[in-house]
Amino acid sequence: MTNNADSAIISKPPLAIGGFSFLTLKEEKLMENIIFELEQKMWNAAAGRDKEAFLQLVSLEAVMVCGGFRCSGADYAELIKDFGISSYEITNFETVAKTEQLVQVCYIVKTAADSPETADLAGMFHITSTWAKKNGTWKLIFNMDQRIFDE
Repeated sequence: MTNNADSAIISKPPLAIGGFSFLTLKEEKLMENIIFELEQKMWNAAAGRDKEAFLQLVSLEAVMVCGGFRCSGADYAELIKDFGISSYEITNFETVAKTEQLVQVCYIVKTAADSPETADLAGMFHITSTWAKKNGTWKLIFNMDQRIFDE
């Protein structure tokens, strides 16, 4: 490691909570786009009932809290074979916290069921996800949903 001041600043993990970050605006936007694309890939894998693609994105040890049920990423990957959504739409995507190695996002997803048997999967949900970067690869380590009930 060199001794110049720039490398010392970059080598420290930046803190970002409530929109405060040491990342440049360009780096923040790039990171947000990467995480948004990863969320889409995760939803595509679930909608396609593709366990292998899902596990390329989700840590086996991830904490998944969905519909009040808590399980691991590995357990959830087993459940997606019966997932049964025909479409989804992500809106209101926002980054809640970020560092170079960790990003937490929150958004709304609207899903449609592909059959009457999976109708309970249709609706609007608040989603929060936490992604961690290890060895250059982003993996989901936490995901939680809450159904949005009509008022």
